[in-house]
Amino acid sequence: MSKNDPSHEFMESPFSLSRREFIAIGGVIIALLALPAVWVRSALINRNHHIQARTKGLYRDDATAKIRLSHENQAVMRLYRDFAGKPLSPVSEELLHTKYINRMKALS
Repeated sequence: MSKNDPSHEFMESPFSLSRREFIAIGGVIIALLALPAVWVRSALINRNHHIQARTKGLYRDDATAKIRLSHENQAVMRLYRDFAGKPLSPVSEELLHTKYINRMKALS
């Protein structure tokens, strides 16, 4: 084999980047990959702010309420007297009590 044999000649790829261009393109790609994380973080911060404001408002309303206990509420006492009979009766259970539904299986 001679030195001028074209089968062993090194040719550069027509697509070439300088080191500076490679770093710039890499930075753009990393920034684009990081944007969704920033959006999720800002959404969580906004959600948490809303939850904290709602909690503060509920505590404020509870503190200023005249009737704070359900067994002292005249409307509830009248409901039991006229309609439901007694606490924990089937009618009062159906009307006043909530039911728990486990939604963890739906998430997975």
